[in-house]
Amino acid sequence: MNQGIKFYKTYEVKKISECHQSIGPKTLTPNSRLDRWNGVHNAISDWLLNEANDEVAVKVAEENFQFYDPLQRKIMSELFERFRSLVPKPLPQVNIDFYRQEIIREIDSEEKGMYTSFQYQLEDEDNTEYIKLKAGVSDIEDIDRAIVAETKLEGETFLTAQLIHDDFDEIKEPENSKEIIDNYFNIIQEFETNRKQATPGLHCYMCSRPSRCGQYPVVDGQEAKSNNRGILISKSNLLNLETCERWTSWRAQYAIPKDIENESFEAELGQKFHTYSQKMLEKNKDIFGDKEIERLKKLLVDEEEKFASQILKKYEELIQALDDEVEDQNDLEIKLSEYGLGFSILKDGIVSNSKMELREDKVAVTFMGQADLVGRYKGKGLVIELKTGQESNDDLTEAELYALGAKLLLKEDEVYVFHIYTNKDGGKLKKRKFGESEFDSIIKKFEDKAQRIANWNPNDSLSPSYNVGDWCSNCDYQTTCPEYR
Repeated sequence: MNQGIKFYKTYEVKKISECHQSIGPKTLTPNSRLDRWNGVHNAISDWLLNEANDEVAVKVAEENFQFYDPLQRKIMSELFERFRSLVPKPLPQVNIDFYRQEIIREIDSEEKGMYTSFQYQLEDEDNTEYIKLKAGVSDIEDIDRAIVAETKLEGETFLTAQLIHDDFDEIKEPENSKEIIDNYFNIIQEFETNRKQATPGLHCYMCSRPSRCGQYPVVDGQEAKSNNRGILISKSNLLNLETCERWTSWRAQYAIPKDIENESFEAELGQKFHTYSQKMLEKNKDIFGDKEIERLKKLLVDEEEKFASQILKKYEELIQALDDEVEDQNDLEIKLSEYGLGFSILKDGIVSNSKMELREDKVAVTFMGQADLVGRYKGKGLVIELKTGQESNDDLTEAELYALGAKLLLKEDEVYVFHIYTNKDGGKLKKRKFGESEFDSIIKKFEDKAQRIANWNPNDSLSPSYNVGDWCSNCDYQTTCPEYR
């Protein structure tokens, strides 16, 4: 171990690269996926070192799961079983530790380091294998691969056990490992010398401090503290809260894996339409110009025809809907795309510590969504949401989330929200305007939602209430949910 050198985990540097404010004081944000990882790791460690017969060793190891709820125990047992099938006994000499592969550079006359860790070492006379346990869906990052490439010795093999995919594979080393490492040390240097404000984005959904970074401020000005529980509710989870609270909680707090992952043509078309529309509209001072459609056609030249024709049609409908609403183009300014808007609410609720002991304390519930477009309209705040599906009553709650988020974060006294639908019925713009009286009722509405969420038992994924209805036939958890079965 190198003494006197400040080391960063590669995971931390990855987060810093997304947003400088991701590192710092945080709340007790529940992370069921990480909790399961720790439990499975402890079980694997006990099993690897236990020289009793395998049936006894497995039974002893699974005592690590006893404090979890039945659903969590089932998931952990399945992950544990998958590891045993990937790394069956008998084994060579086994060592259990967090083995660090370190890389060091000098930054501003001081040595700084990064490291990636491995959980298990299997060693025989000719070879040493290091295994990184992956119980989630994420792949190993380029920086981890690069550090392995620069530090491995002859006779060493580095592997990942990707339990979700039943995959056990050697880590592939990138050809440009030095370039990757240099880039990440540049990220560290910028972080230490030029700390920047929050950068909202999809990474916010996985952040442990959304209520403390300043991007999603607490509604009444209170401060979320490190002993408060924190939980982030995304826009899509928010819109399903009234349908089935358990569905929302499984997505937002307990990280229960979905039964299936489907990507329909309509969903892919919607994603592509958003991407191209944002490229066309963001910071564009000539939105309604005669040459804009030709510009879009050039952007679409390499796109599949089945998508290109639909995107072009929908964009023309979008522009027509905007043109019908906006009398003077000078009234409209679109500044940002995919911008995180939201807010936090502190409520009394249930908190769990590292020993899974419950107590009553404050819970910081953060409501957040990625606004498609943000700007100004007639001198007031503007949020534009692009919709390719059918018109929904849920768009009111979505509009309220964005309006209050824009008021608190962007300091707007009034906010317009445009929902622009482009579907089989053509283009339609639904406009709403929010001021002080509307903001008061929005806060009360979201306080009620936050109170329900704050009362979720962080240690029991089966505790949130559920509703059985027609929506169950399209649920992500049909084989998991005991009520559906």
